[in-house]
Amino acid sequence: MDLSHSQSSNLSLGFLTHASSSPAPASNHRSRIVDDSISFQIDSNFQDPSHPVPQIPLQLMESQTDNQKEQNGKGNRESEDEKEEEFRILGHSMCFKRKRDSGDSQSSSSSSLKSSRGSSNDLESRRNAVRAWGNQTLRVADPDVFEILEKEKQRQYKGIELIASENFVCKAVMEALGSHLTNKYSEGYSGARYYGGNQYIDEIETLCCERALAAFGLDSENWGVNVQPYSCTSANFAVYTGLLLPGDRIMGLDTPSGGNSSHGYYLPNGRKVSGASIFFESLAYKVNPQTGYIDFDKLEERALDFRPKILICGGSSYPREWDYSRFRQIADKCGAVLLCDMAQISGLVAAKESVSPFDYCDIVTSTTHKSLRGPRGGIIFYRKGSKPRKRGMLLNQGDGSDRYDFEEKINFAVFPALQGGPHNNHIAALAIALKQVATPEYKAYMQQVKKNAQALASALLRRNCRLVTGGTDNHLLLWDLRTLGLTGNF
Repeated sequence: MDLSHSQSSNLSLGFLTHASSSPAPASNHRSRIVDDSISFQIDSNFQDPSHPVPQIPLQLMESQTDNQKEQNGKGNRESEDEKEEEFRILGHSMCFKRKRDSGDSQSSSSSSLKSSRGSSNDLESRRNAVRAWGNQTLRVADPDVFEILEKEKQRQYKGIELIASENFVCKAVMEALGSHLTNKYSEGYSGARYYGGNQYIDEIETLCCERALAAFGLDSENWGVNVQPYSCTSANFAVYTGLLLPGDRIMGLDTPSGGNSSHGYYLPNGRKVSGASIFFESLAYKVNPQTGYIDFDKLEERALDFRPKILICGGSSYPREWDYSRFRQIADKCGAVLLCDMAQISGLVAAKESVSPFDYCDIVTSTTHKSLRGPRGGIIFYRKGSKPRKRGMLLNQGDGSDRYDFEEKINFAVFPALQGGPHNNHIAALAIALKQVATPEYKAYMQQVKKNAQALASALLRRNCRLVTGGTDNHLLLWDLRTLGLTGNF
């Protein structure tokens, strides 16, 4: 190595001398500098003072003639244990000596090879252990949870509960729910994610949105959809958050009358039960206690007095068709947005076995796991594009705008205002369910569901059981048990 011809650099080479207490042996044929009396140091103008580079002790020797080399080779075999390297500094030949590792080079190489093989084997062993741990079945990984799940499966198969909000999903939906999609984080929307690697997640969500619109016969020019809500309650609250200010008014069916608490609900003692009532001011309309039908005359009277900004139709346990046309008239009179929560009947609507709210409502929400027979989650449909001319003043449309502005507000409310990353496994499973909704088999399935509900209602009526409204138009019915002294409380 020759350092005599160096180019311009920020590095400098330095040698630091130290005092020596013992002279070099006279018998040495070379003028030898005392061990550890010189340190080698590289300095840089860019060196961080807080992290000094340590000095490296060297053993340096003057260059030797061929005769000296021969004599040293005969009389002293230091080369067996030491390795010399010759280099030049500023034209002067110098030697660098360092001790070799114990053992000859062959044994050193063999030892290194064995160590490498051992390390490789150990790494592969650890990899196999991780693979085995990650690929365990539930039965092996957690027998306790597996046993409980098996019990629940048998309970579902063997029991009859008649809960209108529950359903049995198909195998394909369950496969998607348990897929690798659960591993991916994808905050944002298709084409605008916070993380990379979402090109296939975008494809799934886009496909799901397309199928959602197709399932209900909606035109993408006039309707948009958000498939990310975790539940219908989340979907409803996202609509309120996007379109209202805290304290603004909403109006929905009273929960004891068959409504849902996410539409606003107070206990008799005045306690606010749902977030809708905590953050917004809610007022309920009720059914006629004698007939069980919605009392539209009182509803209109209260709505004109209360002036809600959102009027909600739909509920959890109302067995009859909803008069969306009448709701539209009332919403127009009081200047409210008309929201339909079709969570219970969305499957019937998709199969055209129930009146569609899309002809009259501005926004439609639903669960995805009830009559739709999909995964547990929520969905929001919203109008977009130009508004019909014969409509009352809509929310935040006092400026005379002739176009809906729900899309941006609702999407922002879902994310990032209220939720984090979407559940991609749920969205994929929903896409599967929505594909099935568009098939003739699903329509036949929904038709049979209605027939079963009507057959049950007829059987109960023949046994002098009192049904609220006297029957059913959909998949559910209400049996009035008050004559038997039962209140429904546990």
